[in-house]
Amino acid sequence: MEKFPPKFSKTLVTPDPHYIPGYAGYCPQLKYHLGKPYGQLTASLLTSTEVAHSQKLVLHSGRFHSTQTRDDTSRSLTGPNKQLDRIPGYTGFVPRSQNYFSKTYRETCREALHEFQSDQQRRMQLMSADLVPAVNYTLPVFKPQKLTTPLTAISKDAAPYKPKDPWKAHGSPYLMADNSPYKYFISGFTGYVPKARFLIGTGYPITTNKALIQFGKQVKAGDSAVGLMESDNNLPSASAIFPTHRGMLPSYTGHVPGYKFRYGQTFGQLTNNALALSSK
Repeated sequence: MEKFPPKFSKTLVTPDPHYIPGYAGYCPQLKYHLGKPYGQLTASLLTSTEVAHSQKLVLHSGRFHSTQTRDDTSRSLTGPNKQLDRIPGYTGFVPRSQNYFSKTYRETCREALHEFQSDQQRRMQLMSADLVPAVNYTLPVFKPQKLTTPLTAISKDAAPYKPKDPWKAHGSPYLMADNSPYKYFISGFTGYVPKARFLIGTGYPITTNKALIQFGKQVKAGDSAVGLMESDNNLPSASAIFPTHRGMLPSYTGHVPGYKFRYGQTFGQLTNNALALSSK
């Protein structure tokens, strides 16, 4: 009897077991061998007795060895006409599936659903054991309490509340006395405060208090700037940009006459009496 040739030639097609090109899984000793196509190389490694690999290959026929217990579980859980397996691509929720890995999707779903069903049966048994036998409880006869009339009002209008120290408007800080503790502007005030631009190094309430006192003295003196400076020497004159008895602050960014031609000293020493030095 004439024998028919095989359906696939072993020369053209690599016999199983082997991995197809594009397989991203692990293959033992693959990185240490070269010189052959991917299919032939993986086939020789998977069938070689010298290469240590798992006895259970990744490739299988796709059939699962299910037990009678799992089939009974699937019937009781999903109905007589449904199966416990879930096909790959199923987007529904599978309880307890997060506890299983390193298996195919169908195996993972089968194990997870079996565990979920067993847990549900265990809980039902515990709940049935903890149930107390029914007892015929009789409710007492409800007797409403007698309503009491409210207290009679003494007056129709409630007495107004009068605090011991009522709040009073202090008025404008400009009109307050110099010794008043409220003669200042609170922090965050964005209005203009006269004489406050020359005061630095203190908090805003203290700065505005000094500025208001200084402004009040100037108003009382009849807008006399000469008398004001003679009475209080704490504030520098607004017209004297370059003081004669000291130098400028290091952070001053304005123009200093003749400063670019001097060197060898500090900024304060070089700007001391700048107007007199520039005129020489």
